[in-house]
Amino acid sequence: MKYKILNILKENLIISISLILITLFPITLLIGSSVINTSIVLMNVFFLIHIYTEKKFQVFNNDLFYFLCILWLFFIINTLLNYNFEQNYSRAFGFFRFILLILLLSYFFSYKDFKYKKVIFDIWTIIFIFVSLDLVFEFIFGFNFLGFKSNFDGRLSGLMGDQLKIGHWYLCFSLIILSNFYHSNKFYLFLFLSILISFLIGERANFIRLFLAICFIILIARQFSIKNLGILIFSITTIIYVANYMDKLGAVDFKARYVNQIINIVKLDSVKEINKKNNYTPMYFNAYNIFKENKLLGVGLGSFAQKSHEKYRKTWHPLKNPIRTIDGYNILPNTHPHQYHFEILATLGLTGYIFIFLFLLYFFIKNILFYKNNKNPINLTSFLMLFVFCLPLLPTGSFFTTYGASIFWLNFALMNLGNVKNINH
Repeated sequence: MKYKILNILKENLIISISLILITLFPITLLIGSSVINTSIVLMNVFFLIHIYTEKKFQVFNNDLFYFLCILWLFFIINTLLNYNFEQNYSRAFGFFRFILLILLLSYFFSYKDFKYKKVIFDIWTIIFIFVSLDLVFEFIFGFNFLGFKSNFDGRLSGLMGDQLKIGHWYLCFSLIILSNFYHSNKFYLFLFLSILISFLIGERANFIRLFLAICFIILIARQFSIKNLGILIFSITTIIYVANYMDKLGAVDFKARYVNQIINIVKLDSVKEINKKNNYTPMYFNAYNIFKENKLLGVGLGSFAQKSHEKYRKTWHPLKNPIRTIDGYNILPNTHPHQYHFEILATLGLTGYIFIFLFLLYFFIKNILFYKNNKNPINLTSFLMLFVFCLPLLPTGSFFTTYGASIFWLNFALMNLGNVKNINH
């Protein structure tokens, strides 16, 4: 690996800096939005300089760039037609940085016939292992290597400090690392450890997504066999055992989250009862009611938080209904509704919802056909990452914030790796 890293440094300055920034991107995602945006802008600038100096304008001559620009144009039109331009324009116009991010990732990963793809993934693997050890350390001792502690019992925050979203990062890079070890004897070891540590993080939705994605990988991509079935049964049995005996291991809050709360929800027999027993469906109902009042265009990319709280205040009657309900359903405001489908409906309306999912469906189908012919593991794992995040009802982060969008479009770029014409020719 040392010689491959040295080869990166032997490239011209623009290429070297770009490859280094890509190599450090998993760390960047752990630090915060301002650092993520700075890193993306720097990569975009270096990429454009390289394209201009090398006259490689053909990188923009493909359906990936065209469709992304159409999506960007839709965001801008939606913002111009919506009522609150000041709140919405930055996210609409700022989406262009993700278009360039997708292109530059595709370009530099495939640079010189994928010369640096393996070394980048190997360094990402080292980062992933360090983060995994840090999370195990936090689970055992209550604080991580840097002394950070989670502010929420039953959840791990790892290197992200007081931000409880390490599970999203861990899901993303678990699947990427599994693609890196797809043909290795260490594949099943990483598979089992990824499932177990994702479980310990305490983010139930991301754990379920990872488990579903891994089931697809084992049973479809690596073919059904007694060995694969045994791995699945062993993993499920271990997780059930750990979940059931969490309290005896000194982790009472973990058992409450994974066993008690889920069992209590399953026992409920009506949507209204479920709505009253958790914090997510009230946010869903709030977003849905915002959508019903703005069906065509939504409220705009940056206006959900304001509208969410307006709806909350309008339905509050301190004496009659202190909990705030609409048609008997609890509602709850937030910066986003914690579910992609409801967020897109509320912010972009039905037109935006149809547009985005037709866009994704096109590239999903294209990727499936490409994987069928080429069997490239990273195309599969990144597709599964996006697919499990498109599943309805399971809570998510925001589709449009810097952190969530960076992870989503990173995987979109990797899903299309090798499947885009004119990127590196």
